[in-house]
Amino acid sequence: MKAKFVETDNLHFTVTFLGEVYNEKLPDLKNKLDRSVENIDKFSVKIEELKIIPNENYIRVIGIKVKDSEKIANLIKNVADSIGGKYYLEQKITLCRVKKIFEKEQLQKFIDKNKDVKIGKFQVNSVSLVKSELTRLGPIYKNVHKSYLK
Repeated sequence: MKAKFVETDNLHFTVTFLGEVYNEKLPDLKNKLDRSVENIDKFSVKIEELKIIPNENYIRVIGIKVKDSEKIANLIKNVADSIGGKYYLEQKITLCRVKKIFEKEQLQKFIDKNKDVKIGKFQVNSVSLVKSELTRLGPIYKNVHKSYLK
Protein backbone atom coordinates (compact mmCIF):
# COMPACT_ATOMS: atom_id res chain seq x y z
CA MET A 1 0.00 0.00 0.00
CA LYS A 2 1.20 3.47 -0.80
CA ALA A 3 -0.15 5.94 1.77
CA LYS A 4 0.53 9.33 3.31
CA PHE A 5 0.58 8.88 7.07
CA VAL A 6 -0.39 11.77 9.33
CA GLU A 7 2.54 13.11 11.33
CA THR A 8 2.21 12.45 15.08
CA ASP A 9 2.04 16.18 15.86
CA ASN A 10 -0.89 16.56 13.43
CA LEU A 11 -3.16 13.83 14.84
CA HIS A 12 -6.50 15.40 15.80
CA PHE A 13 -10.23 15.19 15.40
CA THR A 14 -12.10 18.05 13.79
CA VAL A 15 -14.95 19.61 15.76
CA THR A 16 -16.10 21.87 12.90
CA PHE A 17 -14.53 22.96 9.62
CA LEU A 18 -14.82 26.69 8.93
CA GLY A 19 -13.01 27.09 5.62
CA GLU A 20 -11.61 30.53 4.80
CA VAL A 21 -11.74 32.96 7.74
CA TYR A 22 -10.58 36.56 7.37
CA ASN A 23 -8.39 38.17 10.08
CA GLU A 24 -10.96 40.82 10.97
CA LYS A 25 -13.39 38.02 12.01
CA LEU A 26 -10.90 36.33 14.37
CA PRO A 27 -11.57 38.30 17.59
CA ASP A 28 -15.32 37.60 17.42
CA LEU A 29 -14.69 33.97 16.47
CA LYS A 30 -12.32 33.49 19.44
CA ASN A 31 -14.88 34.97 21.85
CA LYS A 32 -17.67 32.77 20.48
CA LEU A 33 -15.45 29.69 20.77
CA ASP A 34 -14.58 30.54 24.39
CA ARG A 35 -18.26 30.96 25.28
CA SER A 36 -19.31 27.79 23.47
CA VAL A 37 -17.16 25.54 25.69
CA GLU A 38 -17.06 27.43 29.00
CA ASN A 39 -19.86 25.33 30.56
CA ILE A 40 -18.71 21.96 29.24
CA ASP A 41 -16.80 19.75 31.66
CA LYS A 42 -13.58 18.05 30.60
CA PHE A 43 -14.21 14.46 29.58
CA SER A 44 -12.40 11.34 28.41
CA VAL A 45 -12.95 9.55 25.12
CA LYS A 46 -11.93 6.11 23.94
CA ILE A 47 -9.94 5.57 20.76
CA GLU A 48 -10.89 2.22 19.29
CA GLU A 49 -11.99 0.44 16.11
CA LEU A 50 -10.67 1.12 12.64
CA LYS A 51 -12.66 3.54 10.49
CA ILE A 52 -12.39 2.91 6.75
CA ILE A 53 -13.54 5.71 4.43
CA PRO A 54 -15.55 5.58 2.29
CA ASN A 55 -15.76 1.75 2.63
CA GLU A 56 -13.67 -1.44 2.58
CA ASN A 57 -14.17 -1.90 -1.18
CA TYR A 58 -12.74 1.54 -1.95
CA ILE A 59 -10.30 2.63 0.74
CA ARG A 60 -9.17 6.27 0.69
CA VAL A 61 -8.68 6.94 4.42
CA ILE A 62 -7.83 4.73 7.39
CA GLY A 63 -8.57 6.14 10.81
CA ILE A 64 -9.47 5.25 14.39
CA LYS A 65 -12.91 6.02 15.83
CA VAL A 66 -13.19 8.46 18.72
CA LYS A 67 -15.91 7.14 21.02
CA ASP A 68 -18.11 8.78 23.60
CA SER A 69 -20.81 9.93 21.27
CA GLU A 70 -23.00 11.87 23.71
CA LYS A 71 -20.22 14.04 25.11
CA ILE A 72 -18.54 14.60 21.75
CA ALA A 73 -21.89 15.36 20.11
CA ASN A 74 -22.65 17.94 22.83
CA LEU A 75 -19.26 19.60 22.32
CA ILE A 76 -19.59 19.62 18.53
CA LYS A 77 -23.14 20.99 18.59
CA ASN A 78 -22.26 23.75 21.05
CA VAL A 79 -19.24 24.86 19.02
CA ALA A 80 -20.97 24.57 15.63
CA ASP A 81 -24.08 26.41 16.85
CA SER A 82 -21.83 29.22 18.07
CA ILE A 83 -19.25 29.57 15.30
CA GLY A 84 -20.76 27.65 12.37
CA GLY A 85 -18.94 25.39 9.97
CA LYS A 86 -19.35 21.90 8.60
CA TYR A 87 -19.28 19.07 11.14
CA TYR A 88 -19.85 15.34 11.68
CA LEU A 89 -21.07 13.88 14.95
CA GLU A 90 -19.21 10.59 14.41
CA GLN A 91 -15.55 11.38 14.96
CA LYS A 92 -12.31 9.78 13.85
CA ILE A 93 -8.62 10.45 13.95
CA THR A 94 -7.13 10.05 10.48
CA LEU A 95 -4.08 7.78 10.44
CA CYS A 96 -3.36 7.82 6.72
CA ARG A 97 -4.67 8.73 3.29
CA VAL A 98 -4.39 5.80 0.90
CA LYS A 99 -2.92 6.59 -2.49
CA LYS A 100 -2.63 3.11 -3.99
CA ILE A 101 -3.26 -0.47 -2.88
CA PHE A 102 -0.94 -3.10 -4.28
CA GLU A 103 -2.04 -6.15 -2.25
CA LYS A 104 -5.75 -5.74 -1.53
CA GLU A 105 -6.06 -9.19 0.12
CA GLN A 106 -3.16 -8.46 2.47
CA LEU A 107 -4.66 -5.08 3.44
CA GLN A 108 -8.08 -6.67 3.96
CA LYS A 109 -6.52 -9.27 6.29
CA PHE A 110 -4.85 -6.47 8.27
CA ILE A 111 -8.17 -4.60 8.54
CA ASP A 112 -10.07 -7.74 9.59
CA LYS A 113 -7.44 -8.57 12.21
CA ASN A 114 -7.31 -5.02 13.63
CA LYS A 115 -10.82 -3.64 13.08
CA ASP A 116 -11.70 -3.95 16.79
CA VAL A 117 -8.39 -2.50 18.04
CA LYS A 118 -8.54 -0.67 21.36
CA ILE A 119 -5.89 2.07 21.59
CA GLY A 120 -6.82 3.70 24.89
CA LYS A 121 -8.27 6.97 26.20
CA PHE A 122 -7.45 10.64 26.17
CA GLN A 123 -8.92 13.63 27.94
CA VAL A 124 -10.64 16.39 26.00
CA ASN A 125 -9.88 19.58 27.92
CA SER A 126 -9.71 22.21 25.18
CA VAL A 127 -10.71 23.08 21.63
CA SER A 128 -8.23 24.80 19.36
CA LEU A 129 -8.88 27.15 16.49
CA VAL A 130 -6.37 25.94 13.94
CA LYS A 131 -5.14 27.48 10.71
CA SER A 132 -4.40 24.88 8.06
CA GLU A 133 -2.11 25.72 5.18
CA LEU A 134 -1.91 23.10 2.45
CA THR A 135 1.52 22.64 0.87
CA ARG A 136 3.03 20.14 -1.56
CA LEU A 137 4.60 18.38 1.44
CA GLY A 138 1.31 18.18 3.33
CA PRO A 139 -0.69 20.43 5.64
CA ILE A 140 0.94 22.83 8.07
CA TYR A 141 -1.19 23.43 11.16
CA LYS A 142 -0.87 26.49 13.38
CA ASN A 143 -2.85 26.99 16.60
CA VAL A 144 -4.49 30.40 16.48
CA HIS A 145 -6.47 30.18 19.74
CA LYS A 146 -7.29 27.63 22.45
CA SER A 147 -10.52 27.54 24.45
CA TYR A 148 -10.57 25.49 27.64
CA LEU A 149 -13.39 23.31 28.96
CA LYS A 150 -14.25 23.70 32.65
